[in-house]
Order: sequence, then structure tokens, then C-alpha cells
Amino acid sequence: MASFSSSTREPSVRATDLVVVAASAVVGLAAVLGGAFDPGPRLVVGILLTAVLAIAVYSWGERPAPEEWAALGVMTWGVISSIVVGGAPLAAREVLATWFVAFVLWATARRSGRVAASRGLTVLAGAGLILASAVVFEAVGMRGVRVGGLLENPNITASLLVVSLPALFVAQGRRTGHLRVLVGLCVVVGVLLTGSRAGLLALLVAGATALRPGRWRKYVVGASAVGAAVVLVWRFVSRPDILAWYRPAIWMGVLKLWAAHPLIGVGPGGLADAAGPFRLLHADHIGQHQFLIAYAESSPLALLAQTGVVGVLLAVLAAMLWARRARARRLLASRALRAALVAMIVIGLFHDLLTVDVVLWWWALVLGLLESVVAIEKQTEPLVCSRGARLTVAVSVTFVVLWGVVAPSWARWLWSTEDRNVQVMERAVRAEPWYDAPLEWRVRALLLVEPWTWEDAAEALARSRQAVRVHSGAARRWGDLALVNARIVTEFGSWPDAVEGARSAFEHACELEPHLPWHWLEWARLERTMGDPEKASALARRALAEEPNTVRAWLFLARLELDSGRVGDAREALAGAQAAAAKSRYPGLNGYERELLAAPAWQFRELEEALE
Repeated sequence: MASFSSSTREPSVRATDLVVVAASAVVGLAAVLGGAFDPGPRLVVGILLTAVLAIAVYSWGERPAPEEWAALGVMTWGVISSIVVGGAPLAAREVLATWFVAFVLWATARRSGRVAASRGLTVLAGAGLILASAVVFEAVGMRGVRVGGLLENPNITASLLVVSLPALFVAQGRRTGHLRVLVGLCVVVGVLLTGSRAGLLALLVAGATALRPGRWRKYVVGASAVGAAVVLVWRFVSRPDILAWYRPAIWMGVLKLWAAHPLIGVGPGGLADAAGPFRLLHADHIGQHQFLIAYAESSPLALLAQTGVVGVLLAVLAAMLWARRARARRLLASRALRAALVAMIVIGLFHDLLTVDVVLWWWALVLGLLESVVAIEKQTEPLVCSRGARLTVAVSVTFVVLWGVVAPSWARWLWSTEDRNVQVMERAVRAEPWYDAPLEWRVRALLLVEPWTWEDAAEALARSRQAVRVHSGAARRWGDLALVNARIVTEFGSWPDAVEGARSAFEHACELEPHLPWHWLEWARLERTMGDPEKASALARRALAEEPNTVRAWLFLARLELDSGRVGDAREALAGAQAAAAKSRYPGLNGYERELLAAPAWQFRELEEALE
């Protein structure tokens, strides 16, 4: 860390204030652009953030407060965890960059003047009004609840709107009372029409916190609770969400995942890769283990699973230091700040928002700006950072944002905006060497080539090995490597390296995703090629044990039994395949279930003719 000195105060307060308003505009733009989840908008937002944050850090000129050092400690531990685990380096980098951007936004906002902070809150309130209006227009046009207005998820929309509501009344001046009421009503209606259960609960709790104690608060809270219950019933009737009932099962799966990695966690961004052994059982679906835990459905649980006990303890320390500082500055005397905090806590308890950048950035700005606006006691003047130290930190921040936000977005934009070919693949991989989607595309394309040449085999092997190196926590990458080696065995003979490479890769894939049938089945095909029908039969049965409706596994097992002379067992396996395939007529099948039930018709005909 650069050294600090107690020289005269150099940074310009006006520069800090201008940067705060600009940062609010950029985050508001990210929300209006749909959360900047698509590569193009995210690239634009990333470039704007790079410039704004570099100027912001250079204009600080103040030593970080104790709670800020503790927050940096959480991110430092996240870096250590991701390096030790190393399963999903690109995902870890993007998540850590998201956390870092949120930290810089918060630290900058809380250093701004009251006028600038109020203007920043006004900018965010305007963006919230646009989001709420979009939700209202979509609900009216579709005559029902939508998936979130301009954003892809109703909970994300609600997370922004609920937190914006307390800030709205702080941001506006005294002469805009009617405007505040109208905008506030629009935001409330927007939250209601998202149908987000956590958003409705957060709105109710935040409203109860913001109102003055007394009889009217009881009446308003009671009526609001009844209204929220009506909205929830309407939402369940108009758009049922079966996964809502699986939240306790998801929490138990996340706790089991944490118990397997208690201290260091699975690394930031590594939850989906590590959750393969904890897929959820869906007894009322054709596919038993189709649901993968991609989100912890609770931010504290997500932090625990990804950073372990150490990360949570550091986060608790940061929260305690912030609370002590808030009491000293009499921040918690503000009902608006308390309402925003409880809204964040309620939504965070029921949704994993640690990877949702637009929510973290929005919350960080709202919290920092509210701190600046409502502070009754001024914070003591800290030591001033020298110009050289500020420049060093600003350059470091620029690198982090470019590396963690802009570079991955640039690679994804290259990959998504042109016709996919080898040249585009090479450009995307050069732009972001840890981006494995282009490598996957090339490997899958080479596996479809008929017939294979040695050049095809060499490229497929090199690409699949490269994909495993950059994303070793993904079972599908190991599965692709196994398929490439198995294809080499099939096409060019049982080379020892290829055989061992295929078996080792299948073993890794099955270890990472034991409940998926595909890797077990393809491994069984390899063992049949190698002349071990008994092992092939055991692997095929393991695939069926995981997913009993895997039609191709039943057909393969029938062929194995027929080749071994067990005609009765072959007929039973064929009957199992036919029974499973008959379920393809069920309505509402998802892609995973259709894949389970898919099989070539000629395989049925061949087996039926052989068993006549």
C-alpha cells in the first residue's frame, strides 16, 4: 500500500462531488440498460466505470477508515480463496471485481458533500422511476406479472426499487413534496407488480421502519401486510414458481457444500461448479437431478460457502466497525438510512446477490450517499494521502476494473456479435485467455467432423486440454476432454495415452457431477470398446441409478446384455427404454428432460429385430 503523509489537503472536494454524481449516473445507466448483463452494455458500463472510479480514487486523498480496511480484508481473503481453489478463475475474477467496484463506489459516496450526495440520490431515484414505469407498462401490456421490467429477474428489480424508496425522500428538496409522493407511489406499484416475495417483505419492513411510532404506523403496516398477502396470492395464481418451495432444500445443499470446505470455501464465483454433487432431487419431474444449485438463495449463505468461516468473520468485523462509526456519527438516527438497511438485509437473507453486480453497485451508492446526507456529526479529518500515493492507487483501480470487468465483456462481445468461426474464436481467446466458451465451441465442432484426421484429433486434444486448464472446476470441460480421447481410441486405436486420458477425464467429470448420466454412459461406451462389457454394464447401470429415464442408457444396456447372451435381461432393458421414451409425450418438458428421453429410432428397431 502506498505511504500516507500528513501534508496539506490536496484533493478537490468539487472533483469528488462531481465524480459521485457521475458514478450515480453510470450505475443508473447500468440498471436502465437491463443490469448490464449482456456483453455490449456491460462493456460500455465497464469503460465508464473505469474512468469514473480512477478519478474518484484520485480525488479521495484520505486514509481508509477501519471499516473500509476490514471490507478490503474480505476481498483479499476472496483472492486467496480463489487462488487456492482455482476451479473457476474467470468467474472468481469477475465476482471479485464486482465486489471491488462496489467498495470503491461506497467509499467515494460517503466522502462526498451533502449537496452532491443528494443529487446522486436524485439520479438513482430517476433511474428507479424508469424501472418502476417499465414494470407498470409491461404488466399492463401483458395483463399479468412480468419477469422484472427492464431487468431479467423480478427480485433484481425489487432489490433496486425497495432500497431506492427511502433514499428518494432524502434526495428531494422541501418544495417537491407532491413530486416525491407521486414518484414514491410509482416505485411502490413497481415493487408490487414484480411479485417478488422478498421485495414485498422488504417493502413492508422498510415502511414500518421509516414511519414514526404511533397509532398510524400500526394501521398502515397492518393494511400493507394484508395488501402484500393479496399480491402474493395473485402472483402465485398468475405465475406459479415451483422452485420457491425448494429454498430450504437449496439452503441445506449449500450448507453441505460449506461443510465440505469449512475454512476457505469454494472460492468466489465457484458455487455452481462445486455444487455438482449436491443437485436437488425433483420427485415430480421426469429428471430427478435436473436442478443445479447455481445460487445460494441467501447472501450470507453464499458468502459462507464461497469464502468459508474466515470470510464471514471478516465481513462481521467490517459490519461491527461500520456500526460503531455510524453511532459516533449519529447516522442511525435517520429513519431513511435504517429503512434502507433493513430492506437490504431482508432481501439479502432470501436471495444470493453476491454476483449480481448492478444490485451491489446500486446498494453501495445508496448506502454511501445516505451516510453523507444524513450524518449529524461530521467525521474527524483523517490524514491526507500524498499525490503520488493517490496516483498509484488510481492506476491500480483502473487495472482492476479493466481486467475484471472490461476484458471479459470485450471477449464475450467479440464472441456474440460475429458469425462463429475459428478466426473469431482465436480473437475471443486472445482477448480473454480464461474465457472457455469459444474453446468449448471448437471442441464440440471438431467432435462432429466425419471422418477424423490426425490434424483434427491433435487440435481437439489441444483445445480440450486448454479448456480444462482455464476452467478445471467444470465437469463439462473434463467430459469434452474424455470424449476427445475416446474418439481417438475409436478412430485410431487404443493408444495407451488416449485410453488413460479418457478414463482419467471421465473420472474427474463424474466426480464433479456424479448425478448426471451422460459421463457415466460415455465412459461405459469406452469400456465396451476396450473389451470390458462387465465394467461397461456397471457404468451404464450407474447412469440409470442417477437418472432412471435416460433412454440411451437403457438402449446401451440392452445391447450389452444381448451381446452377453442374456436375452431376458436385454428384453427388460429394452422395455425400460420404451417406457421412458413414452414419457416424451408429457407436456411441459424442459430441455434437460427432452435430452434424457431422446434416442435414435433406428436403435429401437435394431434391438427389436434382434430380439424377435
